[in-house]
Amino acid sequence: MNQMAVQETWAPNGDEHTLIEIMGLGCETDAYDPMEKAMLSYCDSHGISKDSLFGGELISEYAFTNELKMMGHVWRRNGRIVIAAKGSSEKILTICNMTDAEREAAEQRITEMSKEGLRVIAVATASPASVEDVPAGITECSLDLCGLIGLADPPRESVKADIAVCRRAGIRVVMITGDNGITAASIARKIGMEHCDNIITGDMLNEMSDDELREAVKDVSIFSRVVPEHKMRIVKAFKENGEIVAMTGDGVNDAPALKYADIGIAMGKRGSEVSREAADLILMDDNFTTIVETVKDGRRIYDNIRKAVGYVFTIHIPIAFTSLLAPILGVAPAALMLLPLHVVLLELLIDPTCSIVLERQPAETDIMTRRPRDPKAKLLDGRLLTKSVIQGLAVFAASFGIYFTTLAGNPANAPVARAMGLVVIMLSNLLLVQVNSSDHDFAFQSITRLVKDGVMWAANIGTLLLLAVILYTPLSHLLKLAPLTPGQFFGSAGIAAAAVLWYEIVKLINRIRNR
Repeated sequence: MNQMAVQETWAPNGDEHTLIEIMGLGCETDAYDPMEKAMLSYCDSHGISKDSLFGGELISEYAFTNELKMMGHVWRRNGRIVIAAKGSSEKILTICNMTDAEREAAEQRITEMSKEGLRVIAVATASPASVEDVPAGITECSLDLCGLIGLADPPRESVKADIAVCRRAGIRVVMITGDNGITAASIARKIGMEHCDNIITGDMLNEMSDDELREAVKDVSIFSRVVPEHKMRIVKAFKENGEIVAMTGDGVNDAPALKYADIGIAMGKRGSEVSREAADLILMDDNFTTIVETVKDGRRIYDNIRKAVGYVFTIHIPIAFTSLLAPILGVAPAALMLLPLHVVLLELLIDPTCSIVLERQPAETDIMTRRPRDPKAKLLDGRLLTKSVIQGLAVFAASFGIYFTTLAGNPANAPVARAMGLVVIMLSNLLLVQVNSSDHDFAFQSITRLVKDGVMWAANIGTLLLLAVILYTPLSHLLKLAPLTPGQFFGSAGIAAAAVLWYEIVKLINRIRNR
């Protein structure tokens, strides 16, 4: 939210100066609340400094409570006693001396200011004859209404777009506020929240049973005039409905609800130490956009973990099956496609691909249009396992097929056959990363997103250089390989492409079906 500021004032008798002065006297001398800071700043801009406001003697004060929703200070200034009270308009009006017409005019003005999305604070005063005449509690006071203060706490410009992103992502945003319902609904409309006209107030919450609240939260997104104790009940109701609940808070009294929520998010700038201790996350910039981006990044990380797990299954199938099938087919030990050195070589490729390359994959284009996943869903489900097995079998068939065909039962052909089989597996490894970067986007789209990624270029170029080293240097003899002719190399590359890129056709078919 942007910085709070006084945007509008209304004095029923036209005495704006007295209204502003009493408003300032009702603030703490060492204000920390953003609302009181805004009020004192407004006083200063109208020529009423802190020194002039707080130059008298503070006799006593009426502390703010969530139940009363108002507070007051009793001052001795210039030889007279002054009570300065402020608080929610509904509560302050109950202790003011007003005719029915005056009360109706004030309530009408409150509604008008609330519809503008302003937080409306009423200010009232009294001048007891002596200290003995000062009431013990604020509810015992009989005050004169000075007027109304309309404070604007406008949402950041990005919030409306963020709310829309959340809606597409299946994330429901709920507003829990101490403001009145009209103000809350007005702000909710500005930022594009759903169910803006369906509001539950704190008084309504007090009358509801837990079962009634559990049913009500299914289609209510605004809770107004709530106290911190209500927040715990609201969070509990959502959780009992099977929802995963993230809650933001900054006050000491928010700590229980932050602790009870699945994800408690405390404000880093204006949050209390207690709320930060109770929370799971601390929002260092107090920006809603950061929460949305964190959700997106969390989905990306989870996606990439799934891709890495699927990749591990896929790439190990040709290694395992090749090691098992060749002896079964009677291939001589010296002519096997994969010798221990080759398995080690392949693992040197697989580990960085799994732990570095796949981890760096950017978020897919549709990641924030998906519904939230079931928290009970398995990381490796049947669909991913089936896909991985089929891809692994395709790479196995391609690599072992070209090896076995080239070998042709002659151990003398083993170095060339082995080299061609390894080329298929190593190039398939590169292509698998791009093809499996998304189940929706095509490989060329994934490559385009990573065209400036130095690590991806290093992995690709490194694999090609490794192939060149093991095939066309004296190291090939040590590895029991033979240099390949251009026809053999590019033929193996073509077979590797066919063994992996067939999944692009599956993506195309799925995209056509989903149109």
